Amino acid sequence: MNNSGKIGCGSIIFIILAYLFIQFASDHDTVRKKNQLLSGSSSVESVTSSPENGMKNEIINPLLHWNYNESSEKMGRGIVKTATIWSLNEINFDFPYSGAQRGMLQIRIHPRLGRDVTLSIEKGQFVCGIYNCQVAVRFDDGKAQNYSAVPPADHRTTALFLNGYDRFVAAARKSKKVYIEAQFFQQGPKVFEFDISGLNWPPSLKK
Repeated sequence: MNNSGKIGCGSIIFIILAYLFIQFASDHDTVRKKNQLLSGSSSVESVTSSPENGMKNEIINPLLHWNYNESSEKMGRGIVKTATIWSLNEINFDFPYSGAQRGMLQIRIHPRLGRDVTLSIEKGQFVCGIYNCQVAVRFDDGKAQNYSAVPPADHRTTALFLNGYDRFVAAARKSKKVYIEAQFFQQGPKVFEFDISGLNWPPSLKK
């Protein structure tokens, strides 16, 4: 009788210890899984926000750098050469011209029309008189300079021709940035920033 009592007590103690061990193991496993999830979340955030990952995901817009083109003039007078670039920043006008848009800067050599520098937008109205107006131009960290400008012959309000082609191109060749400020109807002055580094002008694309 005594031996059986000892065996019964031993079995109960064993069952209790086994139960406690299982509970401990279960709790430990739960904590381990939570730590794995937390560490996994942290690692994802660190990768997403890391500069290296940002560089890999960076989308380079080719329109924000110089694009060169050569084409034959339609009447066979020669070759039309252009260098075109879009502004780094966007502007947004009020109704009816609302919507983000960039400014476009173009340098052109035309066999009939000559040489010119044009600032244009997709929609909106430059404020310019019949004969001329003024825009402010600043290269890099230099002082802002006034350039006279004229509207197109077809009276479009979305473009301006800047006078002083030689002066503008000479400065653009040795500059990295140019800021151009123009006045817009009922919108006031707006500044466009262009990355003009590496200008190769005039280009020679065709041999």
